[in-house]
Amino acid sequence: MVRSPERLRRPFASFVTAGLSGGAGFAGSAGRIYGLVLLLLVMLFFMVTFRGKVPRAIERVFQEPVDESVLEQKRNDLTTLVGGAYLDPPDGAGFAETPGYRRLIQMLIDHVRPGDVVEHPPLFNRELAMRAPDLQRGEVVKLRGVVADYWAEKIDNPVFQVDAMWRVFLTDSGGDDGVVVDVVDQPPAFTVQRDVVEIDAHFYRLVTYKSQNGKVLQIPYLIARQLRLAPEEPRSAFGSVDPATAILVLALSAMVAFGIIRVVSARARRPTVQWRAPRLHSHTSQPSSEGQP
Repeated sequence: MVRSPERLRRPFASFVTAGLSGGAGFAGSAGRIYGLVLLLLVMLFFMVTFRGKVPRAIERVFQEPVDESVLEQKRNDLTTLVGGAYLDPPDGAGFAETPGYRRLIQMLIDHVRPGDVVEHPPLFNRELAMRAPDLQRGEVVKLRGVVADYWAEKIDNPVFQVDAMWRVFLTDSGGDDGVVVDVVDQPPAFTVQRDVVEIDAHFYRLVTYKSQNGKVLQIPYLIARQLRLAPEEPRSAFGSVDPATAILVLALSAMVAFGIIRVVSARARRPTVQWRAPRLHSHTSQPSSEGQP
């Protein structure tokens, strides 16, 4: 049995039009439905994966615009807020025990009136803080992350009974988007680089420091009274994988497997055509019938 040259030349990528003659391929109505369902699953996977978190590439394109008039008013207010403590020292300076820093510690340990307590502070916008720090400077914000490292930092000039601050470095679950928070009260027991904590903190400024591997970094610097362990989320049958993500991955795998099986079956059912050489007509002259009785 000899396969036709056309079948020998056709690449495997022809599965897109497999079974076209019989209407069973992806070019038919069933194939279009399959493609739409597959596209829907991909979109759902994207939405679940980045749930509550904008991809960095999209975040850079759609940055929140800064109102210059609001920014100028905020800068004027900061000059008198807590005696200008949030501007001492300026953004980019290293860790320093300045008069403004000590005034902020005193603010945290002073008696707070019930009306001054922020019940539900907004989530900290790290991207905005890096781009326009004055817009959030001095505000109470909520932080949630994993403790990368922490230690007790001695204060040269104690503020009342406070002679040390707990310097806590937070990151997200992927080890990115780092911030540093100085906390007054000693943190509860937790496991570094595993447990998730929450902090209601005042955004202070941007600080520059040298990391353990020698890199010079600039990250947001906040100050808070206390740190608490985040409520533990219930475990699922999928372990550490989000259940919605696991279900979508299984559905996508099933759709791809179904498509491959459909293509292979369509190619197997197609009848094999035997190639035969074309019949050649003889050019020899035939005997003439003229003159025959």
